[in-house]
Amino acid sequence: MVEEVVEITTASPVKKQGVNLTEGPVSRHVLRMLGPFSIAVIALISTGIVDTIYLGRMTDVARPNLGVMALAALGFAFPLTFIGNSANIGLGAGTMSALSRAIGQGDMEKARRHGAAAILLALAVMTVLVSIMMIGLPFVLRVMGADGEILNMARAYMLISFPGLIIVSVASMSNNILRAGGEAALPSSIMILGAFINIILDPFLIFGWGPFPRMEIQGAALATLTGNTVGAMFGFYIVFFHRKAIAFTEMTLGSMKRAWKIIGSVGLPAAGTNIIVPLSAAVAVTIIARSLTTIDVAAFTVASRSEMISVGLLYALSACIGAITGQNGGAGLTDRVRATFKFCFLICVIWSTFMAVILAFFAPQVAGVFTTDPDVVAKTIPYFYIVPFTIFAYGFVFVSAAGFNALGRPQYGLVFTIIRSLILYVGLIYIGVQMDGLRGAFLGMAGANLISGLIAFYWTMRKAPMTAKKS
Repeated sequence: MVEEVVEITTASPVKKQGVNLTEGPVSRHVLRMLGPFSIAVIALISTGIVDTIYLGRMTDVARPNLGVMALAALGFAFPLTFIGNSANIGLGAGTMSALSRAIGQGDMEKARRHGAAAILLALAVMTVLVSIMMIGLPFVLRVMGADGEILNMARAYMLISFPGLIIVSVASMSNNILRAGGEAALPSSIMILGAFINIILDPFLIFGWGPFPRMEIQGAALATLTGNTVGAMFGFYIVFFHRKAIAFTEMTLGSMKRAWKIIGSVGLPAAGTNIIVPLSAAVAVTIIARSLTTIDVAAFTVASRSEMISVGLLYALSACIGAITGQNGGAGLTDRVRATFKFCFLICVIWSTFMAVILAFFAPQVAGVFTTDPDVVAKTIPYFYIVPFTIFAYGFVFVSAAGFNALGRPQYGLVFTIIRSLILYVGLIYIGVQMDGLRGAFLGMAGANLISGLIAFYWTMRKAPMTAKKS
Protein backbone atom coordinates (compact mmCIF):
# COMPACT_ATOMS: atom_id res chain seq x y z
CA MET A 1 0.00 0.00 0.00
CA VAL A 2 1.32 3.43 -0.89
CA GLU A 3 1.72 5.63 2.17
CA GLU A 4 -0.52 8.69 2.06
CA VAL A 5 1.33 11.97 2.17
CA VAL A 6 -0.11 14.77 4.29
CA GLU A 7 0.20 18.10 2.48
CA ILE A 8 0.40 21.59 3.98
CA THR A 9 -1.13 24.55 2.20
CA THR A 10 1.09 27.62 2.18
CA ALA A 11 1.78 30.57 -0.06
CA SER A 12 4.76 28.78 -1.56
CA PRO A 13 5.34 25.16 -2.51
CA VAL A 14 5.98 23.02 0.55
CA LYS A 15 7.65 19.68 0.61
CA LYS A 16 6.24 16.60 2.28
CA GLN A 17 5.31 17.21 5.91
CA GLY A 18 5.05 13.59 6.94
CA VAL A 19 3.35 10.24 6.63
CA ASN A 20 -0.23 9.28 7.47
CA LEU A 21 0.19 6.75 10.29
CA THR A 22 -3.53 6.06 10.59
CA GLU A 23 -3.51 3.69 7.60
CA GLY A 24 -1.60 0.51 6.90
CA PRO A 25 -0.23 -2.02 9.43
CA VAL A 26 1.11 -0.35 12.57
CA SER A 27 3.94 -2.90 12.63
CA ARG A 28 5.11 -1.62 9.26
CA HIS A 29 5.12 1.97 10.51
CA VAL A 30 7.05 1.00 13.65
CA LEU A 31 9.69 -0.92 11.70
CA ARG A 32 9.96 1.79 9.02
CA MET A 33 10.71 4.42 11.65
CA LEU A 34 12.77 2.14 13.89
CA GLY A 35 15.62 1.71 11.42
CA PRO A 36 16.58 5.38 11.02
CA PHE A 37 15.86 6.15 14.68
CA SER A 38 18.03 3.23 15.78
CA ILE A 39 20.94 4.56 13.77
CA ALA A 40 20.39 8.02 15.24
CA VAL A 41 20.10 6.79 18.83
CA ILE A 42 23.16 4.55 18.42
CA ALA A 43 25.07 7.55 17.12
CA LEU A 44 23.87 9.66 20.05
CA ILE A 45 24.65 6.97 22.63
CA SER A 46 28.04 6.42 21.04
CA THR A 47 29.10 9.91 22.09
CA GLY A 48 28.74 9.01 25.78
CA ILE A 49 30.41 5.65 25.22
CA VAL A 50 33.31 7.16 23.29
CA ASP A 51 33.75 9.87 25.94
CA THR A 52 33.95 7.17 28.61
CA ILE A 53 36.40 5.03 26.65
CA TYR A 54 38.79 7.92 25.99
CA LEU A 55 38.60 9.37 29.50
CA GLY A 56 38.91 5.95 31.14
CA ARG A 57 42.13 5.33 29.24
CA MET A 58 43.85 8.63 30.02
CA THR A 59 47.31 8.31 31.55
CA ASP A 60 49.61 10.72 33.33
CA VAL A 61 52.81 9.88 35.19
CA ALA A 62 52.03 12.50 37.83
CA ARG A 63 48.49 11.12 38.28
CA PRO A 64 48.64 7.32 38.04
CA ASN A 65 44.91 6.91 38.70
CA LEU A 66 43.84 9.57 36.19
CA GLY A 67 41.61 7.21 34.17
CA VAL A 68 39.80 5.89 37.25
CA MET A 69 39.30 9.43 38.59
CA ALA A 70 37.90 10.55 35.23
CA LEU A 71 35.42 7.66 35.25
CA ALA A 72 34.36 8.55 38.78
CA ALA A 73 33.96 12.22 37.81
CA LEU A 74 31.77 11.18 34.88
CA GLY A 75 29.78 9.05 37.28
CA PHE A 76 28.94 12.17 39.30
CA ALA A 77 28.44 14.41 36.25
CA PHE A 78 26.35 12.17 34.03
CA PRO A 79 23.14 12.08 36.14
CA LEU A 80 23.25 15.85 36.59
CA THR A 81 23.72 16.65 32.89
CA PHE A 82 21.09 14.04 32.10
CA ILE A 83 18.61 16.02 34.19
CA GLY A 84 18.80 18.80 31.60
CA ASN A 85 18.64 16.35 28.72
CA SER A 86 15.64 14.69 30.35
CA ALA A 87 13.85 18.03 30.57
CA ASN A 88 14.47 18.50 26.85
CA ILE A 89 13.17 15.01 26.16
CA GLY A 90 10.04 15.73 28.19
CA LEU A 91 9.36 19.03 26.44
CA GLY A 92 9.95 17.22 23.16
CA ALA A 93 7.34 14.64 24.16
CA GLY A 94 4.87 17.46 24.76
CA THR A 95 5.74 18.95 21.39
CA MET A 96 5.27 15.70 19.52
CA SER A 97 2.05 14.95 21.41
CA ALA A 98 0.52 18.32 20.52
CA LEU A 99 1.63 18.24 16.89
CA SER A 100 0.80 14.59 16.18
CA ARG A 101 -2.72 15.00 17.59
CA ALA A 102 -3.23 18.17 15.55
CA ILE A 103 -2.03 16.35 12.43
CA GLY A 104 -4.29 13.40 13.25
CA GLN A 105 -7.19 15.87 13.44
CA GLY A 106 -6.18 17.32 10.05
CA ASP A 107 -5.29 20.81 11.33
CA MET A 108 -1.88 21.55 9.80
CA GLU A 109 -1.93 25.31 10.52
CA LYS A 110 -2.34 24.55 14.20
CA ALA A 111 0.54 22.07 13.99
CA ARG A 112 2.84 24.75 12.53
CA ARG A 113 1.91 27.23 15.27
CA HIS A 114 2.45 24.58 17.93
CA GLY A 115 5.91 23.84 16.50
CA ALA A 116 7.04 27.46 16.62
CA ALA A 117 5.66 27.94 20.13
CA ALA A 118 7.42 24.76 21.27
CA ILE A 119 10.87 26.08 20.36
CA LEU A 120 10.25 29.34 22.26
CA LEU A 121 8.90 27.43 25.28
CA ALA A 122 11.90 25.09 25.35
CA LEU A 123 14.40 27.96 25.21
CA ALA A 124 12.65 29.74 28.09
CA VAL A 125 12.30 26.67 30.31
CA MET A 126 15.84 25.43 29.73
CA THR A 127 17.37 28.86 30.38
CA VAL A 128 15.71 28.96 33.80
CA LEU A 129 16.57 25.33 34.61
CA VAL A 130 20.22 25.64 33.58
CA SER A 131 20.63 28.84 35.60
CA ILE A 132 19.35 27.08 38.72
CA MET A 133 21.58 24.06 38.09
CA MET A 134 24.67 26.24 37.63
CA ILE A 135 24.05 27.99 40.95
CA GLY A 136 23.55 24.75 42.88
CA LEU A 137 26.31 22.73 41.20
CA PRO A 138 29.12 22.94 43.83
CA PHE A 139 26.76 22.13 46.70
CA VAL A 140 25.13 19.19 44.91
CA LEU A 141 28.46 17.58 44.00
CA ARG A 142 29.66 17.73 47.60
CA VAL A 143 26.41 16.24 48.88
CA MET A 144 26.82 13.39 46.39
CA GLY A 145 30.23 12.61 47.87
CA ALA A 146 32.59 14.09 45.27
CA ASP A 147 35.76 15.63 46.66
CA GLY A 148 39.31 16.58 45.78
CA GLU A 149 40.37 16.28 42.16
CA ILE A 150 37.30 14.23 41.26
CA LEU A 151 35.11 17.13 42.39
CA ASN A 152 37.16 19.57 40.31
CA MET A 153 36.97 17.35 37.23
CA ALA A 154 33.20 16.86 37.50
CA ARG A 155 32.63 20.59 37.98
CA ALA A 156 34.86 21.49 35.03
CA TYR A 157 32.93 19.09 32.80
CA MET A 158 29.53 20.46 33.78
CA LEU A 159 30.42 24.15 33.55
CA ILE A 160 30.72 23.55 29.80
CA SER A 161 27.95 20.96 29.47
CA PHE A 162 25.18 22.85 31.29
CA PRO A 163 24.94 25.91 28.96
CA GLY A 164 24.91 23.53 26.02
CA LEU A 165 21.61 22.11 27.25
CA ILE A 166 19.87 25.32 26.16
CA ILE A 167 21.22 24.83 22.64
CA VAL A 168 20.18 21.18 22.68
CA SER A 169 16.57 22.26 23.23
CA VAL A 170 16.38 23.63 19.67
CA ALA A 171 17.67 20.36 18.21
CA SER A 172 15.31 18.36 20.42
CA MET A 173 12.21 20.35 19.48
CA SER A 174 13.13 20.28 15.78
CA ASN A 175 13.53 16.53 16.00
CA ASN A 176 10.12 16.06 17.62
CA ILE A 177 8.37 18.43 15.22
CA LEU A 178 9.49 16.23 12.35
CA ARG A 179 8.72 12.98 14.18
CA ALA A 180 5.17 14.14 14.88
CA GLY A 181 4.52 14.00 11.14
CA GLY A 182 5.78 10.43 10.93
CA GLU A 183 9.17 11.32 9.46
CA ALA A 184 12.20 9.25 10.38
CA ALA A 185 15.19 10.06 8.18
CA LEU A 186 15.36 13.84 8.70
CA PRO A 187 14.95 13.88 12.50
CA SER A 188 17.51 11.10 12.70
CA SER A 189 19.95 13.11 10.60
CA ILE A 190 19.85 15.93 13.17
CA MET A 191 20.99 13.57 15.91
CA ILE A 192 23.52 11.78 13.71
CA LEU A 193 25.20 15.01 12.56
CA GLY A 194 25.71 16.29 16.10
CA ALA A 195 26.95 12.92 17.33
CA PHE A 196 29.37 12.55 14.39
CA ILE A 197 31.01 15.92 15.10
CA ASN A 198 31.23 15.10 18.81
CA ILE A 199 32.96 11.76 18.19
CA ILE A 200 35.38 13.23 15.65
CA LEU A 201 36.43 16.07 17.97
CA ASP A 202 36.75 13.93 21.12
CA PRO A 203 40.35 12.65 20.80
CA PHE A 204 41.65 15.99 19.50
CA LEU A 205 40.26 17.93 22.46
CA ILE A 206 40.74 15.28 25.16
CA PHE A 207 44.33 14.28 24.31
CA GLY A 208 45.47 17.46 22.57
CA TRP A 209 46.10 16.02 19.14
CA GLY A 210 47.50 18.33 16.45
CA PRO A 211 47.11 22.05 17.18
CA PHE A 212 44.55 21.48 19.95
CA PRO A 213 45.48 21.81 23.65
CA ARG A 214 45.09 18.79 25.96
CA MET A 215 41.79 19.54 27.74
CA GLU A 216 41.02 16.07 29.17
CA ILE A 217 37.51 15.96 30.65
CA GLN A 218 36.79 19.56 29.58
CA GLY A 219 37.65 18.53 26.02
CA ALA A 220 34.95 15.85 26.10
CA ALA A 221 32.42 18.45 27.25
CA LEU A 222 33.49 20.96 24.58
CA ALA A 223 33.23 18.32 21.84
CA THR A 224 29.68 17.59 22.97
CA LEU A 225 28.80 21.29 23.05
CA THR A 226 30.14 21.81 19.52
CA GLY A 227 28.28 18.82 18.13
CA ASN A 228 25.04 19.91 19.76
CA THR A 229 25.38 23.45 18.39
CA VAL A 230 25.79 22.23 14.83
CA GLY A 231 22.89 19.79 15.28
CA ALA A 232 20.63 22.56 16.60
CA MET A 233 21.46 24.87 13.68
CA PHE A 234 20.80 22.09 11.18
CA GLY A 235 17.53 21.09 12.88
CA PHE A 236 16.19 24.63 12.90
CA TYR A 237 17.08 25.05 9.23
CA ILE A 238 15.16 21.86 8.38
CA VAL A 239 11.94 22.70 10.21
CA PHE A 240 11.87 26.42 9.37
CA PHE A 241 13.24 26.66 5.84
CA HIS A 242 13.21 23.18 4.31
CA ARG A 243 9.98 21.62 5.63
CA LYS A 244 8.27 24.87 6.66
CA ALA A 245 6.89 22.88 9.57
CA ILE A 246 6.86 25.87 11.94
CA ALA A 247 5.41 29.35 11.44
CA PHE A 248 6.26 32.19 13.81
CA THR A 249 4.33 34.74 11.73
CA GLU A 250 1.09 32.79 12.14
CA MET A 251 1.34 32.99 15.94
CA THR A 252 -0.52 35.50 18.05
CA LEU A 253 -0.01 36.02 21.76
CA GLY A 254 -3.23 34.12 22.36
CA SER A 255 -2.29 31.19 20.12
CA MET A 256 1.15 30.99 21.72
CA LYS A 257 -0.39 30.84 25.21
CA ARG A 258 -2.81 28.14 24.07
CA ALA A 259 0.03 26.19 22.46
CA TRP A 260 2.18 26.49 25.59
CA LYS A 261 -0.74 25.23 27.66
CA ILE A 262 -1.28 22.22 25.39
CA ILE A 263 2.43 21.43 25.06
CA GLY A 264 3.06 22.06 28.74
CA SER A 265 0.16 19.85 29.82
CA VAL A 266 2.15 16.91 28.49
CA GLY A 267 5.66 18.33 28.25
CA LEU A 268 6.07 19.51 31.84
CA PRO A 269 4.80 16.27 33.45
CA ALA A 270 6.85 14.31 30.89
CA ALA A 271 9.91 16.43 31.73
CA GLY A 272 9.30 15.71 35.40
CA THR A 273 8.92 12.03 34.57
CA ASN A 274 12.18 11.98 32.64
CA ILE A 275 14.04 13.99 35.27
CA ILE A 276 13.12 11.38 37.89
CA VAL A 277 15.40 8.87 36.12
CA PRO A 278 18.67 10.85 36.40
CA LEU A 279 17.69 12.05 39.87
CA SER A 280 17.41 8.45 40.98
CA ALA A 281 20.72 7.71 39.26
CA ALA A 282 22.31 10.61 41.15
CA VAL A 283 20.98 9.18 44.42
CA ALA A 284 22.35 5.76 43.46
CA VAL A 285 25.80 7.25 42.79
CA THR A 286 25.59 9.05 46.14
CA ILE A 287 24.75 5.80 47.93
CA ILE A 288 27.67 4.02 46.27
CA ALA A 289 30.12 6.90 46.78
CA ARG A 290 29.29 7.24 50.48
CA SER A 291 29.09 3.52 51.22
CA LEU A 292 31.80 2.05 48.97
CA THR A 293 34.96 3.27 47.16
CA THR A 294 36.09 5.34 44.18
CA ILE A 295 36.70 2.05 42.33
CA ASP A 296 33.04 1.15 42.86
CA VAL A 297 31.89 4.54 41.54
CA ALA A 298 34.08 4.06 38.46
CA ALA A 299 32.71 0.53 37.95
CA PHE A 300 29.13 1.78 38.29
CA THR A 301 29.92 4.39 35.61
CA VAL A 302 31.21 1.66 33.28
CA ALA A 303 28.09 -0.43 33.97
CA SER A 304 25.84 2.57 33.24
CA ARG A 305 27.58 3.23 29.93
CA SER A 306 27.42 -0.47 29.06
CA GLU A 307 23.68 -0.40 29.68
CA MET A 308 23.36 2.08 26.82
CA ILE A 309 24.39 -0.70 24.44
CA SER A 310 21.38 -2.82 25.33
CA VAL A 311 18.80 -0.02 25.65
CA GLY A 312 19.74 1.87 22.47
CA LEU A 313 17.18 0.24 20.21
CA LEU A 314 14.53 0.50 22.93
CA TYR A 315 15.14 4.25 23.18
CA ALA A 316 14.65 4.39 19.42
CA LEU A 317 11.44 2.41 19.85
CA SER A 318 10.14 4.94 22.35
CA ALA A 319 10.90 7.63 19.75
CA CYS A 320 8.75 5.75 17.20
CA ILE A 321 5.70 4.91 19.25
CA GLY A 322 4.62 8.45 20.10
CA ALA A 323 3.93 9.58 16.54
CA ILE A 324 1.87 6.44 15.85
CA THR A 325 -0.19 6.49 19.05
CA GLY A 326 -0.62 10.26 18.76
CA GLN A 327 -1.93 10.27 15.20
CA ASN A 328 -4.14 7.22 15.67
CA GLY A 329 -5.39 8.39 19.05
CA GLY A 330 -6.14 11.80 17.57
CA ALA A 331 -8.13 10.07 14.81
CA GLY A 332 -10.03 7.92 17.35
CA LEU A 333 -8.49 4.63 16.18
CA THR A 334 -8.05 3.00 19.59
CA ASP A 335 -7.55 -0.53 18.23
CA ARG A 336 -4.51 0.66 16.31
CA VAL A 337 -3.15 2.37 19.43
CA ARG A 338 -3.43 -0.87 21.42
CA ALA A 339 -1.84 -2.87 18.60
CA THR A 340 1.07 -0.42 18.56
CA PHE A 341 1.74 -0.92 22.27
CA LYS A 342 1.56 -4.70 21.87
CA PHE A 343 3.98 -4.81 18.95
CA CYS A 344 6.47 -2.51 20.69
CA PHE A 345 6.41 -4.67 23.83
CA LEU A 346 7.22 -7.70 21.70
CA ILE A 347 10.24 -5.92 20.23
CA CYS A 348 11.39 -5.07 23.77
CA VAL A 349 11.44 -8.77 24.70
CA ILE A 350 13.17 -9.99 21.53
CA TRP A 351 15.88 -7.32 21.42
CA SER A 352 16.66 -7.33 25.13
CA THR A 353 16.98 -11.12 25.28
CA PHE A 354 19.36 -11.09 22.34
CA MET A 355 21.52 -8.33 23.81
CA ALA A 356 21.55 -9.92 27.29
CA VAL A 357 23.04 -13.14 25.87
CA ILE A 358 25.68 -11.23 23.90
CA LEU A 359 26.71 -9.03 26.84
CA ALA A 360 26.90 -11.97 29.24
CA PHE A 361 29.07 -13.93 26.83
CA PHE A 362 31.49 -11.04 26.23
CA ALA A 363 31.32 -9.45 29.70
CA PRO A 364 35.10 -9.19 30.39
CA GLN A 365 35.79 -7.86 26.91
CA VAL A 366 33.05 -5.21 27.08
CA ALA A 367 34.21 -3.98 30.48
CA GLY A 368 37.80 -3.96 29.24
CA VAL A 369 36.91 -1.59 26.41
CA PHE A 370 36.17 1.18 28.91
CA THR A 371 39.13 0.78 31.25
CA THR A 372 42.39 -1.10 31.66
CA ASP A 373 42.17 -1.03 35.46
CA PRO A 374 41.70 -4.68 36.55
CA ASP A 375 39.86 -3.76 39.73
CA VAL A 376 37.28 -1.69 37.86
CA VAL A 377 36.81 -4.49 35.32
CA ALA A 378 36.34 -7.10 38.06
CA LYS A 379 33.78 -4.94 39.86
CA THR A 380 31.85 -4.32 36.65
CA ILE A 381 31.57 -7.90 35.32
CA PRO A 382 28.73 -9.08 37.65
CA TYR A 383 26.50 -6.42 36.09
CA PHE A 384 26.48 -8.27 32.76
CA TYR A 385 25.18 -11.47 34.34
CA ILE A 386 22.39 -9.74 36.28
CA VAL A 387 20.89 -6.56 34.83
CA PRO A 388 20.70 -7.00 31.01
CA PHE A 389 18.28 -9.93 31.35
CA THR A 390 15.76 -7.51 32.90
CA ILE A 391 16.16 -4.63 30.42
CA PHE A 392 13.06 -5.75 28.49
CA ALA A 393 10.93 -4.82 31.50
CA TYR A 394 12.60 -1.41 31.79
CA GLY A 395 11.75 -0.98 28.11
CA PHE A 396 8.09 -1.57 28.94
CA VAL A 397 8.23 1.40 31.31
CA PHE A 398 9.61 4.06 28.99
CA VAL A 399 7.88 2.76 25.85
CA SER A 400 4.54 2.94 27.71
CA ALA A 401 5.37 6.44 28.94
CA ALA A 402 6.23 7.64 25.43
CA GLY A 403 3.05 6.16 23.96
CA PHE A 404 0.79 7.71 26.58
CA ASN A 405 2.56 11.08 26.41
CA ALA A 406 1.57 11.30 22.75
CA LEU A 407 -2.03 10.55 23.71
CA GLY A 408 -1.98 13.53 26.05
CA ARG A 409 -1.95 11.26 29.11
CA PRO A 410 1.44 11.87 30.78
CA GLN A 411 0.23 10.78 34.22
CA TYR A 412 0.70 7.11 33.34
CA GLY A 413 4.38 7.52 32.48
CA LEU A 414 4.85 9.65 35.59
CA VAL A 415 3.40 6.95 37.85
CA PHE A 416 5.33 4.12 36.15
CA THR A 417 8.59 6.07 36.44
CA ILE A 418 8.04 7.03 40.07
CA ILE A 419 7.45 3.38 40.91
CA ARG A 420 10.52 2.23 39.00
CA SER A 421 13.05 4.95 39.77
CA LEU A 422 12.19 6.72 43.01
CA ILE A 423 10.70 3.81 44.94
CA LEU A 424 12.17 0.56 43.62
CA TYR A 425 15.48 1.63 42.01
CA VAL A 426 16.70 3.81 44.88
CA GLY A 427 15.27 1.60 47.60
CA LEU A 428 16.54 -1.72 46.25
CA ILE A 429 19.98 -0.33 45.41
CA TYR A 430 20.33 1.00 48.95
CA ILE A 431 19.36 -2.37 50.41
CA GLY A 432 21.59 -4.20 47.93
CA VAL A 433 24.65 -2.05 48.68
CA GLN A 434 24.26 -2.64 52.42
CA MET A 435 23.97 -6.40 51.93
CA ASP A 436 26.37 -7.15 49.06
CA GLY A 437 28.24 -4.04 47.94
CA LEU A 438 28.22 -3.16 44.25
CA ARG A 439 26.87 -6.56 43.21
CA GLY A 440 23.93 -5.91 45.54
CA ALA A 441 23.34 -2.62 43.71
CA PHE A 442 23.15 -4.53 40.42
CA LEU A 443 20.63 -6.96 41.94
CA GLY A 444 18.59 -3.97 43.10
CA MET A 445 18.59 -2.52 39.58
CA ALA A 446 17.36 -5.84 38.17
CA GLY A 447 14.57 -6.09 40.72
CA ALA A 448 13.42 -2.53 40.00
CA ASN A 449 13.30 -3.25 36.27
CA LEU A 450 11.27 -6.44 36.59
CA ILE A 451 8.66 -5.23 39.07
CA SER A 452 8.02 -1.86 37.42
CA GLY A 453 8.00 -3.34 33.93
CA LEU A 454 5.35 -5.91 34.77
CA ILE A 455 3.22 -3.19 36.38
CA ALA A 456 3.54 -1.00 33.25
CA PHE A 457 2.67 -3.91 30.96
CA TYR A 458 -0.41 -4.95 32.93
CA TRP A 459 -1.79 -1.43 33.32
CA THR A 460 -1.17 -0.49 29.69
CA MET A 461 -2.78 -3.58 28.19
CA ARG A 462 -5.63 -4.06 30.68
CA LYS A 463 -6.54 -0.77 32.38
CA ALA A 464 -5.39 2.38 30.60
CA PRO A 465 -7.57 4.15 27.98
CA MET A 466 -6.33 4.17 24.40
CA THR A 467 -8.05 7.43 23.45
CA ALA A 468 -6.24 10.74 22.90
CA LYS A 469 -7.08 14.05 24.48
CA LYS A 470 -7.84 16.85 22.02
CA SER A 471 -4.81 18.90 20.99
